[in-house]
Order: sequence, then structure tokens, then C-alpha cells
Amino acid sequence: MDQQGTGSDQLRTLVAELIGIEPEAVSGDANLFELGLESIVLMRLVGRFRKQGSKVTFADLASRPTVSAWTELVGAASRPVPHTPAREPEANQLDADTFDLAVLQHAYWIGRSAEQRFGGVSPHLYTEFDGEAVDPDRLRDALDAVVRRHDMLRARITDNGEQRIESIPGWRGLTVHDLRTEVDAAVELERTRQRLTHQMLNIESGEMFSVDLSLLPDGRTRLHLDLDMIAGDAVSFRILVADLARAYDGRSLPAIDYSYARYLADRPHDRRSARAQAERYWSERRDSLPGAPTLPLLERDSGTPTATRRAFHLDSQAYSALQSQARAHGVTPAVAVAAAFAEVVGAWSREQRFLLNVPMFDRAPTHPGVGDLVGDFSSSVMLDVDLSETLSFAERSRRLRARLHEDAAHVDYSGVEVLRDLGRRRGATVLAPVVFTSALGLGELFDARARQVFGNPVWIVSQGPQVVLDAQITELDGGVLVNWDIRENEFLPGVPDAMFDAFEALVRGLVADHGAAWREPVGQLVPPRQLAVRTPSPDVPRTDASPVAGTETLHRAVFDRALSNPVAIALEWDENESMTYGELCDRALRVAAALAGRGVAVGDTVGVTLPKGPEQVVAILGVLAAGGVYVPIGVDQPANRAALIARRAEFAVTIGGSGEDGLTVSDTILGEPLPAPHLGPDTAAAYMIFTSGSTGEPKGVVVSHRAAMNTIGDLIDRFALDERYRPLCLSELDFDLCTFDLFSVFAAGGTAVLIQEHERRDPQRWVSLIRSHRVTAISCVPPLLDMILSTGDDLGGSLEVVMLGGDKVGIDLYRRLTAALPGCRFAGLGGATETAIHNSICEVVDVDPNWRTVPFGVPLRSMAMRVVDARGRRVPDWVPGELWVAGTGLAEGYLGDPERTSDRFVVVDGYRWYRTGDLVRYGAGSMVEFLGRVDNQIKINGFRIELGEIASVLCDDPEVATAAAVVDRTGTPALMAAVVPTDPAADPSETVAGVFTRIVERLPAHMVPERMVALRALPLTVNGKIDSAAIVRQCRAAVDTERATARVAPRTHLERALALIWQSVLGVEEAGVTDSLFALGGDSVLATTIVARVRAAFDITSVTVRMLFTNPTVAGLAHNMIADQGTAKSLESTAEIYVSIESMSEDELLAALEQQHTR
Repeated sequence: MDQQGTGSDQLRTLVAELIGIEPEAVSGDANLFELGLESIVLMRLVGRFRKQGSKVTFADLASRPTVSAWTELVGAASRPVPHTPAREPEANQLDADTFDLAVLQHAYWIGRSAEQRFGGVSPHLYTEFDGEAVDPDRLRDALDAVVRRHDMLRARITDNGEQRIESIPGWRGLTVHDLRTEVDAAVELERTRQRLTHQMLNIESGEMFSVDLSLLPDGRTRLHLDLDMIAGDAVSFRILVADLARAYDGRSLPAIDYSYARYLADRPHDRRSARAQAERYWSERRDSLPGAPTLPLLERDSGTPTATRRAFHLDSQAYSALQSQARAHGVTPAVAVAAAFAEVVGAWSREQRFLLNVPMFDRAPTHPGVGDLVGDFSSSVMLDVDLSETLSFAERSRRLRARLHEDAAHVDYSGVEVLRDLGRRRGATVLAPVVFTSALGLGELFDARARQVFGNPVWIVSQGPQVVLDAQITELDGGVLVNWDIRENEFLPGVPDAMFDAFEALVRGLVADHGAAWREPVGQLVPPRQLAVRTPSPDVPRTDASPVAGTETLHRAVFDRALSNPVAIALEWDENESMTYGELCDRALRVAAALAGRGVAVGDTVGVTLPKGPEQVVAILGVLAAGGVYVPIGVDQPANRAALIARRAEFAVTIGGSGEDGLTVSDTILGEPLPAPHLGPDTAAAYMIFTSGSTGEPKGVVVSHRAAMNTIGDLIDRFALDERYRPLCLSELDFDLCTFDLFSVFAAGGTAVLIQEHERRDPQRWVSLIRSHRVTAISCVPPLLDMILSTGDDLGGSLEVVMLGGDKVGIDLYRRLTAALPGCRFAGLGGATETAIHNSICEVVDVDPNWRTVPFGVPLRSMAMRVVDARGRRVPDWVPGELWVAGTGLAEGYLGDPERTSDRFVVVDGYRWYRTGDLVRYGAGSMVEFLGRVDNQIKINGFRIELGEIASVLCDDPEVATAAAVVDRTGTPALMAAVVPTDPAADPSETVAGVFTRIVERLPAHMVPERMVALRALPLTVNGKIDSAAIVRQCRAAVDTERATARVAPRTHLERALALIWQSVLGVEEAGVTDSLFALGGDSVLATTIVARVRAAFDITSVTVRMLFTNPTVAGLAHNMIADQGTAKSLESTAEIYVSIESMSEDELLAALEQQHTR
């Protein structure tokens, strides 16, 4: 098609040929994407039109994808192509000379360093072909011909990050493995596969590819071909294989009168305006772009990188069906598969908006021979995927297509550059390690002759630095090969298989049900075996079943015990004080009679505000015996809050209160007792606890007898609690763990050991009571056990079980307790006031290395758990989500607040669920693991941050006993942290400095607290939970806990010279010698520039980017340079001259040079 030959008929024929349909099927106004036009084909068309002189762009064609519009666009944008002499390349871009790496090449080179996140691997594409009778000698000759033809196979990457074409190739030559007589040939083949799949070619010595040939029995052969992708992209790999087949056939491979170096120099001048426009486009979107998908990855160093392959093949019939369905819904097969991939990634990601790294193959038509070259012509697009809305699969695909076309239209500013900009903006390296590569539209993966010569490809795997998952689709055998290359050892167990299985099922579903899957949203993708173990048990009540009232109320057991064994001890306190069951119930009935005398009726609320001690117990039993609902109010509650609770709950009487409605227990002693307790149905409300509300006002949670007894009954049975059960009751009355302390004792027939009000903050006294009263159990929040263990006192030998709940349970507590009491059982319990104290349990026997804290575990009896994403869909194992709880233990709701009740208690799949707000995940063994709170997620500089994750990393530090991360929300949100040193005598400032040094290696920069303070103990609320507000106040007041300590000025001439170079390259006014390159806004490209400046300034070649990365500070680089040179003397002399020259003005410098010349 010549310059004037862009009429609609010719264009229709061209497009039909590229799509693979008849020209008659392409009407002038038909949407070409709906007909099957792939984006990669559109990019080639743009190149073709531009080569003929048209100024048309990808965006122009993508925005109006019809033949009629294109005819108009191409005609209007066409211009005669004047003859211009070839532009001379710059001096550093001549053939057979050193020239710069392309953008993606540079990213590959930096990323292969082991110091980089997800680094330590080379970008390479490895393929095995199973054929017959491939002759080693002919193959060697063919390889020699191919190496002569393609200069990038003779390239070498310098230690300064440049590339140079050598006359003598650096590859090791053909390696032949003769396995013709091997009994275990298959074993040897597998060893070769594993070795080559994970090899890292030595590109610094010019080893850009490797070729092995295995000779097998019966004349069979296997060709092993590996190409480092810094030398060539996937399209180049196909060219390489095709040329190798031609040369093997004895056909000549003429020299290409063009080179990759010249291509990099000759890219069209008019791309500059496109690049500027693309840069503006991405700059405008920069602040709104998301990060990478948060997949379930291991948090610690996973060791040697291991890439594994998973693949499936759609045959020609299935591919045809996919094309038809995609076309019918207005997208291409590539977009449909990309949408399926995005859905699967989203199902395993905490975030529902994320970046996918989409490579683009874009060879600009700079020369007729450019299509024959081997080199890296690829770029990438950072595709913004948003799954937050519930959409049909067809609509999801169409939106993804629109987003991809808009983003791809600005590919002149590559995805690598976008990531660098994001990193500078957000103060931390930003990666996009999940890749989707489509080669649909480029034809078969390997041409027919190559497969005839070398055989069919039986193994294809690629891996790349800073990539954890790379999905590829390409045409093969008339169908589509779908391949996943996964960095297996980065993922938590079972995740890669589960993701791939879900992806294959989703893709196959798109062609198997006549379009039904396209019309509906993608459902939950949890593997069936995971769902099977999460199904609620038959004893979990359904909403469609009518509840039957029972008689097991909280107080029935205590009154039954008073009748059957009135002299049994119910309560003990102090050293020798006690109260029998008979005495306790007699006093409670007297309180009940007094309440009845005050007009308290069944179902009325009664406030209880008494100090810790036996009167508390008498009071709440008295309320229940009167048929009332007790509402505890802590004696430390502010008067205004206590009054608000009283108004909300509409107290009939307040025991311990003042005024007309006040009643004291002592007032009732002389009165007559109620003849018998009121023992109503277990469905009646038993108590109401007011908890903090998001609005700042307390909310009253109404809990029935049945709900509370469900929790109590499970734990009594689980731990075989009986008359020997003697718990130490530590919890405050208005904290629901107190409900378990007391009523579990009465249900088991044991004895409650009480603490008095003056003892409730005295852990030494608690330990004394444990010993003197031979306490067998403790149920409390984790910080209280920490206080007990921290006393260092002997606990005696009576403790049999410790149950911790109400907050996250640290692994260290288990280790410390079992060290002190090896035979004591230890359990962590998950729960909330809305789920009647506890709803799940994990009894710790062995600690899983993946646990951050003791898991919530598994549901208690008659309870169920569900972990969901933001759209309410169940999530797979290891994926964070909100915990929902269903079952007998659920509260009735919130007093007088139907709107809040309907928001937090929802009916789904026939069960009533409480949305806990806890951020959890299913871990190994279907154990639910606590991660933090959903409302603990904050967003700073575009990053979503979970405070629990920061605290977990801090707690892992060897010098930290416990820690908490908080947010100062005054003004711009700022991260803060408090740590408790393991050594109480340690210097606080040294502890903080040491912790900062270590956590920067474990946490990305955006998750490192701005301030940190070392405390003797974490401040607690009255209920024993961490007091975040107090930590914020102490962090604000701490002057020694700034993360960036006072800037250290250069101390030597060498450091001064390096600091000047850093300031110039990074554009900062001052660079301290301990300031990190990356904290100052540096990245890998700027690091390369710094190294080049240093090498030029000091006339040494031993300084490398990797040397800088090992210690990215001025002081670190100076130290490494001295160590490399063996002496500081010459470096200091050169640096002194450099600093002197840099300090001169231009006039002073000219004068000095003139003076030197006259000498």
C-alpha cells in the first residue's frame, strides 16, 4: 500500500487480513476491536502508517476504531516523505562501540542484583524442543551463522551499565549431553531443565544466550535454548529460532545492514512530541495511580529464587469459541483473558485497585531491516485495574479495554519510567511485579519450519527480576497457549496452584457456557476444598429456622449449686476471705427483692457501678435474679460518659450510684430475700455493655443469656473445667471477659478468686494471689499476662490453663509462659462484645513460623466464621479480609440503634453475620489469623498501610519485647510507634536508633514510622488495651526519636566531593554522608549517573552501581572506594582538587586555567 493507497477498500482488505477474517465482514462502521483487532496489531499498523508518512497515532486509531474513520485519519495525517540523509548516531551509539542501555534493559540490569527486592535472577526465556536426529555439527555451524548475523548475541554489558558489541562472542558454545545409553535419561533431562531454568548468564563477559543439545535413545533429541532478555525480547527469540532453522537447513543468513545500536539512535524525531505528551499524561495521573496487587507473599527472605511454570492450552475449537464470544461482547480475546487474569489477581489481593505490568512490543519502522533484528524493542504500560465495582464480566472486559487503549496510547513514556516517578513521589521504591503479556496477533509462537527442524516446544519458562508472576498468552497449534511463570518460593503455601486453577477454570468457562459467564459478575473464586472446611456446622442457627427458648441462663447454675451444695466456696479474696454459694445467693436474692421493691420489672436495665470485690458479684446476680438486665459502668468512667450511658440505657436503678435511683448492696442486707430467682428463657437479654462508638459516643451491646452461655459452655467442656476450677478474676466489670470469669466459675461449680479495687493495678499482688489461692486458670487480655510474667516472681505450680482474648496475642507470651510453666495449657481467643465474649479459639501447641500473632483459630461450637473482601465475597486462604461471625453467640444488636444494628449484623446465605471489623486471613489448617483492624488501615502518600503489620515487624526485632504502631491524625497523618525494650536497662535512644536501622530493611519506606519512642511499658486503657492516644502524645513529646537524625556533614575531602556529586545529580541543597540515596529521591537511573560522574571525576573504573547499592550513602560509597583502592591518600588528593574546582565560579576557573597555561 503506497502513500496514496490508503483508500477504504485497501484499508478494509489490510485490516481483514490482519484480523484473520474475510474483507466482506468488515463494514465501514464496524468496531474493529469487536471484530478481533488486537492492540499489538494496532501498534504495528501505526508503525506502518508512520513509515508511509502519516502522523497518525495509536490514540487516534484506538479512539475511532472503524475503517471509515481510519481512512479519514490516515488521509488527513499523511504527508509526502521527503528524502533526508540518515541521521548520524551519537558517538556513544555507533555500531561495535559502547552505547546506552534502553530503559527496560537498564531495569533488567539493575533488577538482577540480589540486593534488589525480588532480585537475584536474570531476565531470560528458556525453551526446550523435542525433535529427532538434530545433528550437533550442523547445529554448531548454524549457531555460528546466527551469532554472526545478530550483533546483540555478541553484546557485553559493562560494569557501568552500558552495552558493547564485541567481535568475538562471549557465549560458551554448544554443549552436548549424550544420553543415548543412559538408563535414567529422563532424570538427566530433568536435572538439565532445572539447571537451565534457573541459571543466570554472565552478561558482563558477553554470555547472552546458551544452547544445549541432549541426544536421546532412538534418535530423539532435545534442544535447550536460553536467551537473556537484556539481549532480546520475546519477538527476538522467535527471530532467533527461525534464523537458526534456516541456517541449519543450509540456507544463507545475509548480513543485516542495520543494528540495534543504530535503532536506539534513529528512533524518529517526531516521537519526541509524543513522548512529551505521554509524560504529561502520566504526570497528571501519578498521584491517583494505585500500587502493585498485595498478593499473599512470604514476609521474610525466601532464599534462592525459584521460578516454576504452569500452563494450559486452548485448542483451535476453544480458541475459535473465545474469539466469537469476545467479538460478541466488544472486546478481543487478549483483553478477555487479561480481564480474567485481573479478576483472579484481585481475588488474591487485599487491594481491589492495582497496577498490572503489561509489556508492549513496539518496533518503530526506522529501517527496512528493523524487523530482522534481535534486541529489546519492548516497552511496558502500567495498567490501572479497578475491581471495586461489581460488574458483569463483559462490562469489566470493556472497561479494561478502554483503560488499556488509553494507557497504551501513551506508551512513549514507559511503565518503567512511570514507576520511577512514583517512587520519587512516594519516597520508596514502587514495583509492579505482576505481569500480563499477550502475543496474540503476532502469529504462531514458532514458525512451522523451526518446529519441523527442532521439534515441538515442550517446555517454555521465563523469569524476570522484580517479577513474582508473569502470565503470557500466545498462539500455538492453531489455539492458545496460556503460560504462568511464578516465583514460587515468594508465595505462601498453596497460593500459586489455587490461583492458577481458578484462572484456568474462569478462562475455560468463558467458552463453555454459550456466553452465560460473560453476562454475570465473576463469583467468588475460593477453591472448593477451602470452602468445604468453612461451611457452618449444622448447630449454627439459620435465619429461616424458628429459635426454641431454653432455660440455661447465666445465673441458673449458681442458684442450683446453692441448693445442692450451699457450703461450697463460691468466692475468695484477700488472704482468708471467702463466700459460699449459699451465702452468695442469699445476698443476691436480697438485692433482687430490693430492686423489685424499687419497681424493677423483668427486662428492665439496672446500672452497676461498684469497685472490684465481692459486692460486684452479689449485685449482678441480684439484677439477674430480679429478671433485670445488668449494665456495668466502670468506677473510673468520666461522670459525663456514665450519665450518658444511664440515659441511653434508661436505668430503673443504679447499684452503687448516688441520688434517688441509687442503691448500695449494704442497703439490702437486712431486707427479706426474694423467695426464688427469676429464671426466664435463655433468649432474654442478660447484660448490656457499652463500647466505644465510631461517632465518639458509646453504643450499648445487648447480649442474651443463650449467647453468653454458648461461649461459656464450649470452654468449660473444652478445658474440662469443674469444681477444681479456680480462676483469678482480673478483668473490669464493664469488660466482657469479666462475664466469662464469673459465670464460667458458677457453671463449672468452681471458686472465683477476686481482686480488690486497690489491687487491680498491682501485678505483684496478683502473683501472690495465684500462689496463695492456688489459682488454676487466668482469662485476661494479653498485656495483663505480660505484666504477671514481667514481675519475674515464682507463679507456683497450680496454673493449668491460660486463656487470652480481647486483643492480639503475641507469640512471645506463649513462649514465656511455657518457659515458666511447661505444663500449662495456652489458648488465644478471638471475640468481641457483639459475639458474647469469644467466638473462636486457638490452643497453641506448636508455633507456625508464618504466624504474626497467635491466630484467632477455629470457631467455637455453634459458631461460624467468614472472611470477606470489600464486596462481601469470601476470600481464599492467606488473603486478608474482614471477619464475619455467625452463630448462637451473636448479640441481639445495639440498644435503640436499628440503623447501626442493620449495618453491622447482616443476613447472607441464610445466616445472620456480625461484621467484626477485624482484619484477618485464613492460614494453614484453615486457622483464622488476626492481622489488625480494618479501620487501622490508613493511606499516606498513596500507600494503604496496616498498622498491625508495622507492629508485627517491630515485635520481631530482637531488642523489642512488644510494640505498637499508631497514627497521629492531627494535620497530615503521620506514623508513630512505641517499643518496649527487652532489656529494661537499655538506653532508650540507642534502642530506638537500632530498631530504626533494622526495620528499614524489613519495611518499605512508606511504612517506617516517622517517630518512635522507647517505653518501659505500653500505656493501657482501663480495660487493658493499648492506649493509642497516649502513645501519640509521648511520641510527639520525644525529641530524640526522629527517624532522620541530625544530618552528618562530610568529614573528608572524599566525602565532600561525593556529596557535591550527589547534590548535583539529585537536585538537593545538602546531602549528609549518612543520608540514603533513595531517601533523597534517587533511583536506579540516577544511581547510574552518580557512578558515571564519580568514575569521571576520579578516573577510576572500579566504582559500580552495585557497589553503590550495597551501601547507598556518601559514607558507604567512600568506604567502599577506599577499600577497593587499598588507600585513601590518592583519593583524598583527587577529591581535594575536585572540591576546589567545584567551588570556583566560571570566571575564577578560567583565570586559574589561564594562569596554569602561562606557567
